[in-house]
Amino acid sequence: MSRPRLAVVVSHPIQYFAPWYRAVARAGVLDQRVFFCCDWGTEGYRDPGFGIEVKWDIPLTEGYDHEFLPIARRPVRLRFREVDNPAVGEALDRFRPDVVLVYGYAHRTQWRAASWAKRRGVPVLLYSDSHGGVRPGPLKRALKALVVGRFYSMVSGALSVGENNAVYHLRYGVPRERLFPCVLPVETARFELGEEERLAARAATRARHGIPPEAFVVLFSGKLAEHKRPGDLLDASCLLGPGIVRFLLVGEGALRPALEARCREAGIGGVHFTGFVNQAQLPAVYAAGDLLAVPSSMDNHPLVIPEAGAMGIPVLLSDRVGSIGPTDSARPGVNALVHPCGDAAAIAAAVERLAGDRSLLSALSEGAREVVRHQTPERAAGCLADAVAALAGRRAPAAPRGRGGP
Repeated sequence: MSRPRLAVVVSHPIQYFAPWYRAVARAGVLDQRVFFCCDWGTEGYRDPGFGIEVKWDIPLTEGYDHEFLPIARRPVRLRFREVDNPAVGEALDRFRPDVVLVYGYAHRTQWRAASWAKRRGVPVLLYSDSHGGVRPGPLKRALKALVVGRFYSMVSGALSVGENNAVYHLRYGVPRERLFPCVLPVETARFELGEEERLAARAATRARHGIPPEAFVVLFSGKLAEHKRPGDLLDASCLLGPGIVRFLLVGEGALRPALEARCREAGIGGVHFTGFVNQAQLPAVYAAGDLLAVPSSMDNHPLVIPEAGAMGIPVLLSDRVGSIGPTDSARPGVNALVHPCGDAAAIAAAVERLAGDRSLLSALSEGAREVVRHQTPERAAGCLADAVAALAGRRAPAAPRGRGGP
């Protein structure tokens, strides 16, 4: 019996997903081809969030079948009309997939691919990290009900990457029986350093940034942008005062000059900036930390959580982050502590608590390693194979009616 043919349509080579595609190829259960809309990542591009030129330093297109779709103009930003590949239908006609996997609905090419599939009776499988915990105002909610509901009317099933993500898919009309459990995959093996290597990297990174060996280090990893709220960590540092706690901000972005100026002017000495760190160097930088902070006001499923978790680093995160839940990547009391968004005093209290309670920190660290064991590319490949098998047997599946929810 031939393997189901899966077409994956995605905006560009993404560092987190390449290991997943390779795991699918190694498993040999699916005949998979990945269709990229543009070459961001394999070629340098100016990342709008980081504000710098970025080219990832790990393999992004090796080990699996892929194709770059023709595009009229290389995107400057990954906006709806900029990610538009009119020839996607012709490419799908040549490949003749049994299932088409699309990544969200934010790009015109995803709509083109879903429309192509609906016309030909090919099931559409949706993958996204959207979460149902954020409720827009009435006007935006009504608009989303129309636009997003229309896209979901072409969807045959969805991969669910957590409780909040499942709520979102259900809200827009995916029947529960066509909601397939999955994970946001992380190449955890890259972050699982041996103890000797980890200690050496920890010492070297701390020395590079002038952090004492005995300090309790809180990591922030990501774009220094408003919605990530790195300034809350500066507020927490002021509340903690001089002592053993240090904050290591890993990343780049528009807020960096203002954050550094504030540290100079206010005499905040416990905050250190690394600038942009590429993928291959991340594990060595993470090794310097004891706790990961994700204070964002809007963050669907930050993959820094399982990255740090693979190194036994628990997370302190805002209640606005979409990956909080008993089976998600941030599990309160298991590998995570949660604070109200924007509450610097709560951040400071939690950091002080963990810095002074090594038994609690150790328990959360063990929990972090355990949780991340279930978020590997291999598990995501198995979940994807199950979903494709379930949908591939359906001929011209009845599309669920899109609805916007209450």
